[in-house]
Amino acid sequence: MAWVPGGAPACPALCTCYVSPPTVSCQANNFSSVPAGLPPGARRLFLQNNVIRALRAGTFGPSTVTLWLYSNNISSIQPGTFRHLPALEELDLGDNPHLRVLAPDTFHGLRRLQALHLYRCQLASLPSGIFRGLHSLQYLYLQENGLLYLQDDLFADLANLSHLFLHGNRVRALSEGVFRGLPSLDRLLLHANRLAAVHRRAFRGLSRLTILYLFNNSLAALPGDPLAALPALQFLRLNANPWACDCRARPLWAWFRRTRVSSSAVPCASPPQRRGTDLRHLRPQDFDGCPEEDEDEEEEEEKEEKDEGGGGGGAVAVVGTPGRALGRPGTLPAAPPSAFYRDGLPPHDLRGSQPRPPPPSRDSRGPPRGRRPLGCGPAPGPRPPAPAGPAPAHPLSPPSGLGGSAPFGGHPDPSSSPGGSPWVSLSCWGHLEQKGGGPQDSALHPP
Repeated sequence: MAWVPGGAPACPALCTCYVSPPTVSCQANNFSSVPAGLPPGARRLFLQNNVIRALRAGTFGPSTVTLWLYSNNISSIQPGTFRHLPALEELDLGDNPHLRVLAPDTFHGLRRLQALHLYRCQLASLPSGIFRGLHSLQYLYLQENGLLYLQDDLFADLANLSHLFLHGNRVRALSEGVFRGLPSLDRLLLHANRLAAVHRRAFRGLSRLTILYLFNNSLAALPGDPLAALPALQFLRLNANPWACDCRARPLWAWFRRTRVSSSAVPCASPPQRRGTDLRHLRPQDFDGCPEEDEDEEEEEEKEEKDEGGGGGGAVAVVGTPGRALGRPGTLPAAPPSAFYRDGLPPHDLRGSQPRPPPPSRDSRGPPRGRRPLGCGPAPGPRPPAPAGPAPAHPLSPPSGLGGSAPFGGHPDPSSSPGGSPWVSLSCWGHLEQKGGGPQDSALHPP
């Protein structure tokens, strides 16, 4: 079977195919393996919500740009499965609870990959070189796994990464070099882990970070003022931690006094007489009797920062982060956020037919959907109704300039009808929902 120019390409049984852009939709058909006969010229392959168990090399064609495999039963990926996919930009392997181990070279060669979804896969660890060479990656979803630790330099090749989601894991500590090599990072979500220790230089180099979530962890203090390395920080959440409001709180308290950041409350858990008091509202006299900060250590850190600032830049071009100007041109265009992260889903593409865990508490989901931050303007109107008829799911709208056409089965392409696109654009705060039928993900509203 082949994609025949000028004629109707063959389409695998039980699947629906579209001409422009070349798309094969085989979702929710109870396939236990990738169906044979995928047209090699297909650019978008939708294989989600099946029971596929294994992925093998040679299955996918080199023209593939978008590959959705979430909500299957994948437990193994043969080496080389993705190696010869030079055009691949989005790969979604999320919600595969049997995918517990990944080989170090699983994603090698995906030079154009911009979004990688590995949420809810029960991963306990990640090989050190697994993200090597993914210089175009901008979105990395690792939330709701079982990750116990993050080694130094794990993300060192991801110079263009803007969104890193690590919430809902079991990470206990952040080391000095864990986020090294992430100059474009804009959003870092670490809530709902087991963090009890953060190295004072853990966030060094994250000069463009604007959103940091550390709530619902086990943090009693942040020694050494690690937040001082975040000059662009705008939104911070530290609630639901057992903060000790004794001498250990002074670096964080002093940071709040000299910084204008939108923050959650930081309620004290100890000592007993201060329990419930907001750490930010402590008074200078509350720290009477505390030892002075080590000035020698501060001077040494300042010298290290100057030395690092004078170093030469890397060989990887930094591209524009969505929604923010980086101040210098890159060699690649920035991926539009709407390409990888949607507010809504088509009515025929309800992700996740399998049972889901109970939704998280409101604190981990953010404010109710009805709440809009100040300055956002009026709330958007109702979503346009989906086109009538038994049209199959069509998860992505066609790129600009490509006219919609009828799929081979004769149904109209939902994305081709005016006003019929099921997608909702990002809100002014960039609120994004996880591509999954589960609970709202990541709560990117400001606190």
